[in-house]
Amino acid sequence: MSNPQLSRVGSRFGPYQLMRLLGRGGMGEVYEAEDTRKHRVVALKLISGQFSGNPVFRARLQREADAAGRLTEPHVVPIHDYGEIDGQFYVEMRLIDGISLRNMLLRQGPMPPARAVAILSQVASALDAAHAAGVTHRDVKPENILITGNDFAYLVDFGIARAATDPGLTQTGTAVGTYNYMAPERFSSDEVTHSADIYSLACVLAECLTGSPPLSDGQHGAIDRLAPDAAAAAAQRVAAWKNSAGARPGDRQRHGEKPERALSERR
Repeated sequence: MSNPQLSRVGSRFGPYQLMRLLGRGGMGEVYEAEDTRKHRVVALKLISGQFSGNPVFRARLQREADAAGRLTEPHVVPIHDYGEIDGQFYVEMRLIDGISLRNMLLRQGPMPPARAVAILSQVASALDAAHAAGVTHRDVKPENILITGNDFAYLVDFGIARAATDPGLTQTGTAVGTYNYMAPERFSSDEVTHSADIYSLACVLAECLTGSPPLSDGQHGAIDRLAPDAAAAAAQRVAAWKNSAGARPGDRQRHGEKPERALSERR
């Protein structure tokens, strides 16, 4: 397989013409690609060899992609197809014309509270629909939130992080995700439920308001670690989400919809 640090732009992957590298992470690379069979441009995630070559991962990815593909919530990026070509797994998704929340924060800095609430309420809606369908995301972070020109938000990568959480897929059962946004139970043998996604979303909100991701040591809620000079208006929104970032899963809101309502009341 090719060097993962080298872009494959301009090459073919089965029926896909790889046109532009959109992103690269621990799970693989995402390309803007043309599906030459259906004559449409899509987002194509190529799963890294570490995972593609593992039969446990392949079985789990198929199961999770099937479940995620049935989600019809407008803030969930639809999965068109998935499969394996020459030993490498891929997931084909709708291409979104927007930028990641990560890049937005890098360019613009902290958001006004009302805008942060408006954007993340949409993500909360996506999570609520997913949780109701029995789907957990497990990697909610700014990189996986896409924003269009009118501040319409999408949550991407449903099913992919969850498919990689089997202990046999990582060294000594290391959790798959991004540490700054991972609930404490992700680092232990405790059961991981939908509340882990809500914890992660609360951490993203904190970063939107202050410009820095909160740190969690497993004993204090992430929101308790906010920068002390955060604006008073931001603190009011954070207070509404404190129970979404509790260190213990039972202390958190169960679904994304509930913190969404709590925040909306404070606009």
